[in-house]
Amino acid sequence: MFGKLHRTKKVDLTCPYCGRAQQEPSRVISSFCRNCGEHFRVRKGVAIANPGLRVSGIAEVISDQRKRTRPNQAAPKPVEKAAPDSEAWLVSAEEKEAGAQSLLRPREEESGEMVGISAGAFFGFVDESEEEGGVPQTPGGLGEMATSREALKQGSMAALIAGKEPVMAAGKDKMPPNYVAPDQRKKRDEPVSEISVRCYRCYHTQPVSRYAKSTQCGRCNAYISLADFEIKTVKSHTLRTRGDVVITRKGGLVNDSEIACHHLTVNGAIDARVDCTGDAVFRHSGVVRGSLYCDKLVIEKNCEIRFPDGVMAGRAEIHGHLIGDLTCSGKARLGRTGIIEGDLVAIDVEVKDGGRVSGRTEINVETTTDLPLRKGFNPTIIG
Repeated sequence: MFGKLHRTKKVDLTCPYCGRAQQEPSRVISSFCRNCGEHFRVRKGVAIANPGLRVSGIAEVISDQRKRTRPNQAAPKPVEKAAPDSEAWLVSAEEKEAGAQSLLRPREEESGEMVGISAGAFFGFVDESEEEGGVPQTPGGLGEMATSREALKQGSMAALIAGKEPVMAAGKDKMPPNYVAPDQRKKRDEPVSEISVRCYRCYHTQPVSRYAKSTQCGRCNAYISLADFEIKTVKSHTLRTRGDVVITRKGGLVNDSEIACHHLTVNGAIDARVDCTGDAVFRHSGVVRGSLYCDKLVIEKNCEIRFPDGVMAGRAEIHGHLIGDLTCSGKARLGRTGIIEGDLVAIDVEVKDGGRVSGRTEINVETTTDLPLRKGFNPTIIG
């Protein structure tokens, strides 16, 4: 059924040369006759002969021995024999019936001895009289008048370098206006500032230039991106970088997401695993899975953060509600609205009026939050 619908329409065409009919597609514009092999055009469903001389598609070479006379046909007129090295050309259909004829190749005029001049003399840079005795000519190669290799080497870049001669003296006017010579450039007295980057695979810490966009761990060869990100929508995502990450008010990370960064600022919902090497600032309530390691922990007012596995920080400022254990290797400050529901271990503790700790409080000067290096790694766990 579908084959009939998509079948190409055919038209009947009659060859204008031999009169034989054949079928062709309806959109054909030209074709060849299947009987005589002649080419014709098709216009409005009618075959039309090509104007001009009819030329056969095959060039036939007939020597004097192969020339034969057809029966009931007069012998062809004698023609001038072609040169032994001549080639047969295409002939018309009428001439083909009388027998293919070889066209004579035009003879080249005999020329005398070729005399050439150099490019300098041709363009007028050097007189021909000076050219005759100046540059030695060598026979063979590109021609009898070809210049020798020794002459071409004179004045070349290789010859100047071999002779230790100055190749080119750069003029001051050709250089950019702000160009300064290498010997006159001032060296930077202060080294480029660096930042400490911790690998989220093996916890190795290494210095990196603050202008770098990415780096590679010197211990486990892990790729570490230093790009900054801003999360504007709520999603379940795994993000690993040592740049800064900001979660906007309409953004968030939920459904046990994972995030590794340097500075983290949370203004929206969060329910994820966090590995932060810089400041972790929470301005919205949420849950942080796993152990959080950061340089500074800030929980602002009217904010409740849950740390089921605890949190370790170098410094801490609590103005909101922290649920979990807090270990601080520096000073922990509790504001008037700061509440810690859990144990607090720190080197120094400052509690203002109104702040309270519901768990055990311990002041230990040997408290540390440094992470030990890992021997292996698990791709599903940050760090």
